[in-house]
Amino acid sequence: MARVQLSGLTKAYSGSDASAVSDLSLDIADGEFLVLVGPSGCGKSTALKMIAGLEESTSGEVWIGDEMVNDHAARDRDIAMVFQSYALYPHMSVFDNIAFALQIAKRPKAEIRERVAEVARILQLENYLDRRPGSLSGGQRQRVAMGRAIIRQPAVFLMDEPLSNLDAKLRVQMRSEIARIQHRLKVTTVYVTHDQVEAMTMGDRVALMRDGVLQQVDTPERIYNRPNNTFVASFIGSPSMNLYHATLVREGSGGRVRLGDVELSVPASVYESHPALAQTNGAVILGIRSENLEDAVFVPNHPEGQQFTATVTLAESLGSDLMVHFRINAPPAKIVDQDLLDEIAVGDDFGVCVGRFNARSAAKPGDTVNIAIDCSELHFFDAENGRAF
Repeated sequence: MARVQLSGLTKAYSGSDASAVSDLSLDIADGEFLVLVGPSGCGKSTALKMIAGLEESTSGEVWIGDEMVNDHAARDRDIAMVFQSYALYPHMSVFDNIAFALQIAKRPKAEIRERVAEVARILQLENYLDRRPGSLSGGQRQRVAMGRAIIRQPAVFLMDEPLSNLDAKLRVQMRSEIARIQHRLKVTTVYVTHDQVEAMTMGDRVALMRDGVLQQVDTPERIYNRPNNTFVASFIGSPSMNLYHATLVREGSGGRVRLGDVELSVPASVYESHPALAQTNGAVILGIRSENLEDAVFVPNHPEGQQFTATVTLAESLGSDLMVHFRINAPPAKIVDQDLLDEIAVGDDFGVCVGRFNARSAAKPGDTVNIAIDCSELHFFDAENGRAF
């Protein structure tokens, strides 16, 4: 096991105006499971390849343990990679695929058998050791790929979107398996994915990237509840956070926020948890999570200043919840600049808002419903640069 440190890591390709990775600095603790997440092309896989030694950095440093490894070949970095494509040898048995690194190292046969048996127990592959990869399911093949990494007993695991080829049900199963195995082995792990659900459910911490720039690194809970900017707020969470241009007015210890033709009270607790708001009056971007919107029928005695009416445009039943889409008379905030969040555009006059209602709600398209909003959970961002207050 080892600590991994990235200091000012940058990758720029000749002929390109923008860096694939720009000044990335991360400190990954010994035994930590860190997830690198972001949209396609954000630089997360390039960062992983620079850690692995498969991609040369333009500048910056990669430390594994107490050693800077920039000049070390991939084979000398004491890492093991798990790829999206499994990368198994089709003509070899599961046993030989897992044992391959030990066989190349000419370890004693008895040691190889013992270590393969141990890895097979961990991955529940004991009954498949004589099979070839072609006869296995996708999940079984991914476990074999993990076994080949585990048997090397590396200091660091690097995983590049290992579940993206699996169907939805198998992905859920395998992400819990990977998390279980990592916690059992306590090996420092850097896991790359574009799936924010994987990031939130698997990582000790989540590092969110955009256009080569690290946007936020934090625990899943904090990155969800205290996003640094509108990009983080919109990327993390399903459905995305509802974001609108609004006007904030301070009044006494609390305040009001005007959202189109709706006016909502802002409790003093919001100002206490966001001290920078105390100096803010005027244009802001208001963020509302879907779970903080509810059919008012199910919230008796909800304060008058924390309710509004809207017309339902779509209702989607998920069984446990009813996802209700409704029009709101306020311009949605749209992120325009792809690099530094310098510009937040004003969208159409009317935006679509999504609320997560009680599954028993009778709301249906065309209905005008009274909606209760938990104003203690409102999010506020700078209207010009999208950064959180």
